[in-house]
Amino acid sequence: MSNLKTQNTADVHIDEVVRQAMGSAQWFLENEPEVKKYYGNKLKFMICGQEGFASIAEDIAKAKGTVELVCWGFDPGMELVRGGDTWPRGQTYGDVLEKAAQRGVKVRMLVWHNTLASEFQNNMPGYTDVPKANSPISNFVQSLNSPYESAERQKYCTAWWQRNLANRNGPADETNLQIVFRSASPGDAYAGLKDEDDVPALPGEGAALSFATHHQKPVLIDYAHNDGTGAVGYVMGLNSVTDYWDTQNHAIDDPLREEMRLPYKLWGGVAPGELDHESAIENHAVSYQYRYGKPYQDYACRVEGPALQRLHQNFVRGWNRSAPTNWQLKEISGIPPKIKTVTVDPTQAVQIVRTQPHENEKTIKKLYLQATSWARNYIYMENQYFFYPTFARTLKEHRMAYCQSWSSKSGKSVAELPKLHVFIVIPNPERDQMIPRTADVLTELGHGGDVPEQIKLIDSGKYSQKYSDSHKGKNGTQVLNRPSLQQLSDSMGLEVSLARLRTSGLDASKKMAYREIYIHSKLMLIDDVFVTLGSANMNQRSMAVDSEINIAATGKEPVSKLRERIFTLHSGGEIRGSGDRKELPDVFDHWKKRMKQNQTAKKAGKALKGFLLPFEDHRSTTSMQG
Repeated sequence: MSNLKTQNTADVHIDEVVRQAMGSAQWFLENEPEVKKYYGNKLKFMICGQEGFASIAEDIAKAKGTVELVCWGFDPGMELVRGGDTWPRGQTYGDVLEKAAQRGVKVRMLVWHNTLASEFQNNMPGYTDVPKANSPISNFVQSLNSPYESAERQKYCTAWWQRNLANRNGPADETNLQIVFRSASPGDAYAGLKDEDDVPALPGEGAALSFATHHQKPVLIDYAHNDGTGAVGYVMGLNSVTDYWDTQNHAIDDPLREEMRLPYKLWGGVAPGELDHESAIENHAVSYQYRYGKPYQDYACRVEGPALQRLHQNFVRGWNRSAPTNWQLKEISGIPPKIKTVTVDPTQAVQIVRTQPHENEKTIKKLYLQATSWARNYIYMENQYFFYPTFARTLKEHRMAYCQSWSSKSGKSVAELPKLHVFIVIPNPERDQMIPRTADVLTELGHGGDVPEQIKLIDSGKYSQKYSDSHKGKNGTQVLNRPSLQQLSDSMGLEVSLARLRTSGLDASKKMAYREIYIHSKLMLIDDVFVTLGSANMNQRSMAVDSEINIAATGKEPVSKLRERIFTLHSGGEIRGSGDRKELPDVFDHWKKRMKQNQTAKKAGKALKGFLLPFEDHRSTTSMQG
C-alpha cells in the first residue's frame, strides 16, 4: 500500500494456521469525491488511428442529437476511413461534421488555440498555417506554408475554417456546428507547478507558462439524447490531425498517410527535419528517401456506460469557460436513465482522471503513482514523453519499501522475492531540449548508458542534475546516483527494459530503410488487471500544467487481451506476453532477445521482425525543456 493518502485503510484477515493473508489491491483513487468509480461499462480498446478513427466515424454517422469534441487540434481535411493513394482517400473529418450538422445534430468543437504556439505546431491545418493579417509572428512562422503536398487539400481546409468560423457567435438554435477556441492561462499553469517536487528549468518554465495547452481529446456522442439511449464516448491519445492516422502495419512509406512537402522542417523551421533528427540520434548520416508522413503508434478507448457522466462534466465545464453566453450549456446532474450498461462485475471498474489546473486537479498524477505502487508482476509503459523524474523516484521508493517489508515479515532475502518486470517503450525525444530530463529518468532506472553523450556532458560538469536525491559530483555540479540494472535487480527486485520502435522496408529509392515509428501513446498496463490510457504524457506538463484526461480500468479479460495484442504487434507475432508471475522472466528475456536480434539485423541491412529495438540516443545538450 502506498503512502499517497489516495486509498482507504482496510482490515485484512490473517489465517493463523497457514500464516497467510489476502486483501484487494486498491488501483483507483478512493478519496477524490468527484472522481467516482463506475461499474457496468462496456469498453473497447483500439490500437492506432485506422482502427480508432473508423470507429469514431461510424458513431458520428449514427448520431441523433449531439457530437461534442474536445481537441488539441483539428484538421478538417483528414480522412477518418481511407482507401487509395491520393487526397481525398475518403470522406474528410470536416465533411463528417458538416453532414451531421446538416441533419440536425448539434456539433460542438472545443479546440485549443494559442496565437503563437498553435502556429508553431500547426494544430489546425488550413487555419494555423495560413498567414494572418497584422500578425508578423504568424507570417514568420508560416513562411513555409502547409507541410502537406496537396494544394487541393490546403484549399479545402482553408475554406472549411472560413466557412465554419463565420458562425462563431451565431444564435445557438440556428448554428448546428459550433466551434469554440480556448487557450490555457499562464496563471493556471503557474499554480499547477507550485507544489511540484522538481522546479522547472528555464527556459522550460517559460515555455510551460507561455505554451501551456489544452491537450485533452475526448469525444462524446448523444449523451442526453433520448435519455442516453445511444450514448457513446472516446478517451484517447489520438489527435484529430492527419499526422496521427496510421495502420498497425506501420508501413515504412505508406500512401495512406499524408504526402509531405519536401524539404520541410517542423516547428516553423526551428526543429530539424526527419532525416537530420535521425542522423543526430544515430550519430551518423541517414539518407533514406520518403514521400509520406512517418508512422505513428497510439491508442483509443470506446466507452459505453455510466462513466460517460465524467466526459459530460468535463465537456460542459470546459465549454462554458470559453463559449459565448448564448452557447452556454447546463450540466446534467445525474446519469441519463437509458445509458447502456452491462452486467456489473465488481472486478471491472472505470475511473476517469484528469489534469485540470484551473480546478486544482491532478488526479492523473495521483493515479499513476498509486497504481504503480501496487504492481507486483509487470508494468508496461508506452509513452511519448518519458521525462518525469518524480515518477521514477516514487516507483523506486515504493518498490524499496515493499521489498523491505516483505523481507522483514518473511524472513527471506530480497533475492527470493519475485521480480517486478518493467517494460518501457518510448520514442527518441522529438527535440534536443527533451534529452536532459529523459536522460535523468533513464539514469534513475538503470539505463543512463543508453544516452552516452548526455552522461559525458554531465561528467564534464556542464550540466547539473538538480534533484532531491542528487549529490555533488567530482566537478562540483549535482549528479544522480547511477544504479546499474543488476543493482536494481539485486536491491529491489526491479528488472527494467527500454525499447524504441522502428519499422523496416524499402524507401522511395528502393533502399532498405529503418524508420522511426513515432510513439504518441500514453499507455500503462499493470499485472494484466489494470490499464490507463488517454492524453497524458509522463512529463511535468501533463501531470501539472496542461489539461489532460485519461481513462483507468480494471479487469483481467480486457487488460490481458490488450497486452497480448500489443506484445504480438511489436514482436512481429513472436511474443504474446503474460501476466503470470512464473512465466514473466521468460517473457522478459524473450523481449530483450528480440530487441537484440533486430539490432543485429539492422546492422546487417536486413528486415526487422516486428518493431522492437534497444533504445539509444547520441544527442546531448545543456538546454532543457520539460
